[in-house]
Amino acid sequence: MTRKMSILGQLISGFSFLILTTVIAIILLTYRSSSQVVLERSNQYILESVKQLQGKLDVILQEHDNLSSSIIFSPTIQEALQDADTGQPPRHSEEEIVRYLDEATRNISYDVLIRIYDRKGNPAYSNTSSIDLIWDSEAQVKGAYWYPAIVQNQGHMVWQAADGWLNNSIPIILGTRQINDWEKLNGIGTFFLVLPIQVLDNAVGQFHLNPNEKIQISDPYGTIVYSTDHREIGEYMDPGLLQKFSSRKPHIVPLKSDSAADTYISYSYSTYSGWSLFAYIDAKEAVKDLSTIQRRIFFVGLCGLAAALAFTIFYSWTLSRPIRSLATKLANVERGTRIPYMKTTLNKELDILYTSYNSMLQNLDRTIADLTSKQVSEKQAQITALKAQFRPHFLYNTLNTIYWALVGKRLKEESQMVLALSDLLRYSIERGSEFVTVEEDLAQLNRFILLQKLRYEDKLQVEIRTDPEVLSCRIMKLTLQPLVENAITHGLETVVRDTWQIRIDIRREDNMLVLTVEDNGKGMTPEEMAQALAGSEGDIPSAGGTEPGPAQAASVALEDSPPRPPAASQGALHSGIGLANLHTRILLIYGREYGLSLSVSEWNGLKVTVTFPLLYEDPEVYT
Repeated sequence: MTRKMSILGQLISGFSFLILTTVIAIILLTYRSSSQVVLERSNQYILESVKQLQGKLDVILQEHDNLSSSIIFSPTIQEALQDADTGQPPRHSEEEIVRYLDEATRNISYDVLIRIYDRKGNPAYSNTSSIDLIWDSEAQVKGAYWYPAIVQNQGHMVWQAADGWLNNSIPIILGTRQINDWEKLNGIGTFFLVLPIQVLDNAVGQFHLNPNEKIQISDPYGTIVYSTDHREIGEYMDPGLLQKFSSRKPHIVPLKSDSAADTYISYSYSTYSGWSLFAYIDAKEAVKDLSTIQRRIFFVGLCGLAAALAFTIFYSWTLSRPIRSLATKLANVERGTRIPYMKTTLNKELDILYTSYNSMLQNLDRTIADLTSKQVSEKQAQITALKAQFRPHFLYNTLNTIYWALVGKRLKEESQMVLALSDLLRYSIERGSEFVTVEEDLAQLNRFILLQKLRYEDKLQVEIRTDPEVLSCRIMKLTLQPLVENAITHGLETVVRDTWQIRIDIRREDNMLVLTVEDNGKGMTPEEMAQALAGSEGDIPSAGGTEPGPAQAASVALEDSPPRPPAASQGALHSGIGLANLHTRILLIYGREYGLSLSVSEWNGLKVTVTFPLLYEDPEVYT
């Protein structure tokens, strides 16, 4: 016979395994989840900061763009370039134009260079600046990869990285645009604007970076215009990295090393300049404080583990002895020997256990009798449930009897009313799915309208417009009828008119099903509309709460309450309670993107708009 482990050994090993596994899992999950949350929040913050920085750069470039527009469309520059283009004597001297350019750039706190070439590519005019271009004529730069964009942009500014000269070659920001004749709109020259890299230093300097992090800005051609590591300025971006951001949408991607993803790149693209901004974020820097937290969690876990193991051994020993004794006595009961336990126990739980054991022995026959009695009670409960199901069938049969009696007497309208009422009640209280098709709920509405038309005759005019495409869509049961009933009871019956008008429109808008019910009744003020739906979201029950469906609510009202007139069935709907409840049910089932909205109808009455998702199956919460 195989030797089995004692209960003491099982308790010690089992509890030890559970405690060890739990502590290790808590340590790992706590550190991992905390790291992920901190990293995601940090990256999201960095992404927003990068987009703000990109916007700040666009503002800087657009300010210089506006400056260039004011210069090239000034009469002085236009006349000077027109004279050079036609060969006429110049109307302005070179000194006058230089003074004009110096005056235009006087308020700029940093050194900029403006160079204007005529249509033949000869340098015509330039302001006073310590920065210079590395070419003397436009012909020398026509071979540059970015030069064709000047003509293609038809006078709009093109921004890119380039090299300038200040005692030696330096990286610069170069803005170029074609100068067009303001009358003939043909090109009469080229405008070059040179900005120092310090312009971007001032903007990026407000973006706080750790030592292992950096910012890169590239032009539309992949050249690095700016980098916090100035050694990278003028180099080309990694094509593989550019491919990851080919969609040009702001987002964050991990840059993987040999072992793990320890760097994240936050990206933003400017539609104005075509520049791309890359922020390199060190993941370790974002979660460096969590290492301390991890060590503390590990230390506390070890202390708790040691204490738990010591307690487990003591508890297992004190628990195993009386349980083993009880097991022996239970084995004796199986053999027919019932000996009660007469000793005292050391803890409350075991005392309760042995007291129960003694009671079991004393009342064994009574327990068998009680079980037999419970079986009889269950059968009686089944009979009661069958009787409860019979009650609505009795009502249907009675209404059908009345209907055939009226048909026999050729009372057509009265028989139609009874038949419509029977179908109306059957639809409301029959059990089944809480969701129906639009076509089924529309049929219920037509039965209700039939009863109202028999009552009000031609005074009530109802127009129903339905998109056939949505008839098979699934919605909550009893959605349309309460809204129309509300319109009649609280919107139309309270006003004196020759004709009461109601319009129901059921249509599809994108991925939504839209139901509108509007009338020419007394309507509601904006304050009443706001109050009618106020608090709907606050009334949403917790995850453990439940809310009866429309069919269940109707069934309960029919079986447990006395009959009420039709107006009372939805009397609270117009006052705001019913509207808020309906709105809350939609929020619970479909989410906060859907629900009710109130507005003024074209007849100055009330217009109720209900939005559902376009579903052809029941929502998952009820499937």
